[in-house]
Parts: sequence; structure tokens; C-alpha cells
Amino acid sequence: MRKIRFKDLKVGQKITIAFVTAIILTTIASLSVLFNLKKVASLGDRLYEESYKLTNSALEIRRDIVSIDQNIMNELMVQNPADTEYEAAVIGSIDKINNKIQAMKSIPGSDKGLITKLEASINNLEGEFNKVNDAIKRGDYEAAKEMVINQNLEYFSAYGESLGSANNLYEESKSDAKNFHNVIHRTVNKSIITSGVLIGISIIAEVGICLNITIRLKKPIKEIEEVSNKMADGDFDIYIEYESEDEFGVLSNSMTQMSEIIREIINDTVRVLGEISVGNFNVKPEANYIGIFENIEHSINKITEDLSETMSQIDAASQEVEAASEQVAGGSQMLSQGATEQASAIEELSATITEISNKIKETANNASEANVLSVSAGHEVEDGNEQMKHMIKAMEEISFTSNEIGRIIKTIDDIAFQTNILALNAAVEAARAGSAGKGFAVVADEVRNLAAKSAEAAKNTATLIENSIKAVDNGTSIVDNTAQSLQRIIDTTNKTIVLIDEIAQSSEEQASSITHVTLGVEQISEVVQTNSATSEESAAASEELSGQAQMLRGLIENFNLKETYNSNKKSSEKHMNFNVN
Repeated sequence: MRKIRFKDLKVGQKITIAFVTAIILTTIASLSVLFNLKKVASLGDRLYEESYKLTNSALEIRRDIVSIDQNIMNELMVQNPADTEYEAAVIGSIDKINNKIQAMKSIPGSDKGLITKLEASINNLEGEFNKVNDAIKRGDYEAAKEMVINQNLEYFSAYGESLGSANNLYEESKSDAKNFHNVIHRTVNKSIITSGVLIGISIIAEVGICLNITIRLKKPIKEIEEVSNKMADGDFDIYIEYESEDEFGVLSNSMTQMSEIIREIINDTVRVLGEISVGNFNVKPEANYIGIFENIEHSINKITEDLSETMSQIDAASQEVEAASEQVAGGSQMLSQGATEQASAIEELSATITEISNKIKETANNASEANVLSVSAGHEVEDGNEQMKHMIKAMEEISFTSNEIGRIIKTIDDIAFQTNILALNAAVEAARAGSAGKGFAVVADEVRNLAAKSAEAAKNTATLIENSIKAVDNGTSIVDNTAQSLQRIIDTTNKTIVLIDEIAQSSEEQASSITHVTLGVEQISEVVQTNSATSEESAAASEELSGQAQMLRGLIENFNLKETYNSNKKSSEKHMNFNVN
């Protein structure tokens, strides 16, 4: 069985070994740290459950002993046997002390001797308290006070012994706590040193393995990188020295094989393109184009076929262009001649349109002048109509005044008739009077004559006024007819003004349209002249194109096309020769 070298392992296996080693070392260090942490936690629990509780209970007991003494002193100060508050407080403190002592006995590691001594001193203190309390209940406060204050009596001794026992227990617990603290501190230091050593060993081992793997991987990576850069620069003449059964060894062999295949394909492609560059399209690839390189082979074959087909079509098209250019040259010459004739006809048409435009402008000017005259005449007729309206109003006033005069004349005629009747009555009365009434009869007769003359004058005046009124009515009728005629004249004049204005506007629009037509004809003339020049240029270009087509055919003869397109080219030449003939 062949020995497996670390060099031949897969990259993944090498990395796995490094990671497994690092994990194992890290696990050992972690387990060591966890063991020490668990030990520290156990010591911490003991410190709390033993030393801390003992110390705390000792402090509480000492405080309760002091509280007993204070309550006894308070009871002495009150001097009231009925007040049991302080007595109950003392009894409660003693009960709490006894409970704490029993709890301390159950704590592991406690000094049972000190606890027993403390219990005995508390019992002694309780007995002395009972003595003092009995004296207080009897009302013998002096004796009770003497028992408490006198240092030579039992109470003071029992109090001091109890407080001392509590202090001794506190100091002992405090010393145990300090010892636990020192043990924990040593354990922590030991854990730190052990963990540091293990972590250091782990780091050194991991760094060593990583450096070994890095050095082993760096060389093939660098060599592959250099080869890749050469290939990127177009140099496929490469060689990789690295040999191994890992991924980099496989990659090196693949890159060497790839460079050989690509170099062979490139050389064959250069050969084919060289043939194409000298006009030989009847060439095929000879190398083995594999994979994606098959597209290059297909592209080369397609290029040669397409170029052969394109050249064949260009040759056929050049022949057709040559024949067509000759026809275009002939047609261009005919087009140039026709364009010259069109230009002459358009110039005559332009002169005629210019003359029409001048006539239309003259008509527009005349219409504008007629419009001005019509407007002036309309104003004069409107003024006459206004004067006629004033005349009608004056005649109406005359008719009204004549009617008023007629009524006055009628009144005068009535007065003359009444006067005549009065004169007649006066004559009758004068006749009755006889000779005495003759003078009055003469006067009555004269009055009657005057009344008759007044009636006659009034009648004549009424006749004249009636004739005047008839004449005024007749004149009013005539004036009304005249005013209506003037109004019709004004309406007709306004319509005439509108028509003349429309004629003037139409004439101006016609003049503008004729101007645009003139411009259009001039543009047509320019286009025709341009077409004439373009036709001449087209004829010259067609002749030049025919020459270029012949030259293109000569160039295409230099290319070696595919066999199929060579036969098509010959048949096309025959066809074109047949068409030309």
C-alpha cells in the first residue's frame, strides 16, 4: 500500500485537519476553563452557605443582644409594670437568637464549640433577665437597676459573656470566609495560568499548521497565477512544475492541457484567417475545435461561405449596376432636356401670374376707394335723414299750434254769436223803450254789426287755418315718405359699403394668394432647374458608376470562392452576357 503524503491530500482535507486540530486544542482549553470555573463556583457556594451565613447570623445575634440590653434599660426608665412592650421585645430577641443558633448548628463547617458556648451564655443571659423582670414586676426598680448597672452582679457578667461569644463566633466566621476567598483566588489564578498555557499551545499549533498549509498552497497558487497572467497576455506556451494529486495539481494539469488545445486552435485559426486575408475563401479548419471552440469553427466556415456568397452577389450586382448605370445615364439626359423645357414654360407662367397679380391689386385699390366714397355718402344721407326728422317735428308743432288757433277762433265765433244775440235783445228792449231807447238801439245795432264782422273774420280765419292744417298734414306725409326713402337709401348704402369692403378684402386675399402662387412657381422653377442640373450630374455619375462597377468586377476576380459560388459566378456572368447581348 502506497504511503499517502500530506502534500497529496485534497485542499479540503488539509484545511479539515487544521480545523480539527484547532477544535481539539480549543476544546481541551475550554474544558479546563469550565472545570476550574465549576470549582470556583462550588467554592463560592460554600462561601455563601457557610462563612457568609455564619458571619451574618453572628452579626444579627450581636445586634439582638444589644437590643435586649436597650429594652431592659427602657423598661427600667418607664417604671410601669403594666407596660409589657419592652418585655415582649426582649423575649422576641431571645427567641430570634435561639432560632439563629439552631440554624447555625445545621451549617456545615461551623464551629460547634463556639455555638454551644454562645447558646449557654444566651441561656444564662435569659435567666438574669427573668430576675430583673421579676424585680420590675414587683415594683422594686432600685433592685432591678442595681442588677443591671452593677458590674459585679450576674446580669452584667452574663451580658458581657454573651456579647463576647457572639464576637468570637463572628471573628471565626470572618476568618473562614477569608480562607475561602484565598482558596478561590488561588483557583482562579491556577485556571488563568492553565487556560493561558493551553490557549498558547493551541495558538502555536494552529499557527504552525496554518503556516504549513499556507506555504504548501502559496507555491502552486503563485505558479498558477503567473501562468494565468501569461495566458491573459496571449502567451499559451506555458509549463507548470507543480505536481500533486490535490486540487491544485489537477488544476495545473488541466491548465497545461487547456493551453495546448487553445494554442493548436489559435494556430489553425491564424492559418485560416491568413488564407482569407489573401482572398482564398475555399479553406477549412483542420484542428479539433472542441466545446465552445466549435463556435469558432462554425463561425470560420460561415465567414468563408458568407464572404463567398457576398462576393458572388457583389459580382452579379456590379454587372447589373453597370447595365443599369448606362440606362440611368440615358434617362438622366432625357430628364435634363425635359427639365429645361419645363423651366421655360414655368417662366412664361410666372410672368402671366405676375400680371394677374397686378390687376388684382389695382382692383383691390379701386374697391378701397369706392368703399371710402360709399362710407362718406352714407354719412351725408344719414345727416339728411336727421334734418328731415327735425322738419317733421317742426311741422308737427305747426299742426299742433294751428289746432290751438282753430280752437281760439271757435271761441271768438262763439263770443260773436253771443254778442249778436245780446245786441238783438238790446234792440228789442230799445224798441220797447221807444224814443228813450233809440240811442241804445243804435249802439246795439253797431254791436251786432261788429259781432257779424267778427263772426265773418273768425270764419275766414278758421277756413285759412283748416287749409294750413291740411297743407301741414300733406307736407308731413310727404316728409315721412321722404324720410323712409332716405332710410332705405341708408340701408342700401350700408349694404353697398359691406359688399365693397368684402370685395376689397377678397381682392387683397386674391393678391396674397397670387403672391404665394408666384413664390410657389418660382420655387418650382428653382426645383426644375435643380433637377436639370441634377440630371446632368446623374448622367455623369452613372457613367462613373459604370466604370467603378467594371473595376469592382476586376477586383472580385482576384478572390478564390467556394466551389458552389464559383459555379454560380460563372452562370451569372453568362446570364449577364446574354442580357447585354
